[in-house]
Amino acid sequence: MNIKESYSRVEYRMYEPHDYQSYRNFCEDHFGKNNYQLNQSYLEWLYDETHNNFLVALYENKVIGIMHNFKAPILINEEYKLVTVLHDLMVDDNYKGAGLPLMQNGLKSDEYAVLPGALGRISRAYRRLGSKSFNSFWYRKFQLPRSFFTSSKIKSLINHKDLALKQDLFFGHNKEENSDLFNKALKKYQSINLFTQYFKWRFFNKKSPLTFYVTDQEGENTALFIIGKRGFLPYVRIFYTHSINPSVFKKIIKFIETITSRSGIPVILFTSFESSPPEDFSYKIYTDMPISYVYSKLKNHDFVATVPTFCSDIGFDGYNFLNDFDKNE
Repeated sequence: MNIKESYSRVEYRMYEPHDYQSYRNFCEDHFGKNNYQLNQSYLEWLYDETHNNFLVALYENKVIGIMHNFKAPILINEEYKLVTVLHDLMVDDNYKGAGLPLMQNGLKSDEYAVLPGALGRISRAYRRLGSKSFNSFWYRKFQLPRSFFTSSKIKSLINHKDLALKQDLFFGHNKEENSDLFNKALKKYQSINLFTQYFKWRFFNKKSPLTFYVTDQEGENTALFIIGKRGFLPYVRIFYTHSINPSVFKKIIKFIETITSRSGIPVILFTSFESSPPEDFSYKIYTDMPISYVYSKLKNHDFVATVPTFCSDIGFDGYNFLNDFDKNE
């Protein structure tokens, strides 16, 4: 069978529950056996509302391509709009041509689409289609862990609340009862109705990724982070930042480094749409820098977009989605 004939037999349709095993096999092959995309809880969280779904490409009933999506508020020309965020575009190398229909379907599904962290030919395709790039910062740092990492160390992280208070900081996570995540760490979004609804899904759904926050007493300087694993290697991902006072922001980043080093974590990723890490903290820029875009299907439409990092899939790789983290601990 030639390549052209095989492409003509690719089927595009919305994902159905009976596709899960084929979807899981595809994710194991293309994202890795321990990656979060193949977790059924991830799908249940991502598509919690029954009308939400995503497109798959199939060849002979086998998943050979996917593109995930969700809705999030972003600022367009000084007005918040609920738009589509596209992520996890992946196609089997034997069917690369199947990626274009997946991409086109996603881009045409809404007036605007956020396209976070694109690399290589996907990034070039987004640019050729007229997408507008926006600032994103991709850094990493290696630190000396002070212990051996185990999953129980994630639970013990929260024991550092007193250490935070001694530094006039608040530290917590989104699985706590009466979490200050919304009231303090994300205070600047409290008065915007679109975010109130969005945060119910993004942070407070029982299957959402475990997300930690560190903020000052006024909620004017904040960082969100997750703990993830790539294979056997644990890492910290700082993925949203808000800073008014550089010295307080440095204190927050140092606090995250201190407690995660004590937990045995050797790698810190700093992946933010808001800012770069403090210059004197020895973070190194990614060799291959992902580019993030916003696309509008309106022709010759001039717009300025601001995308909070938590309105992308960055941070979805939190250690669990988390049924095994005790909310009351």
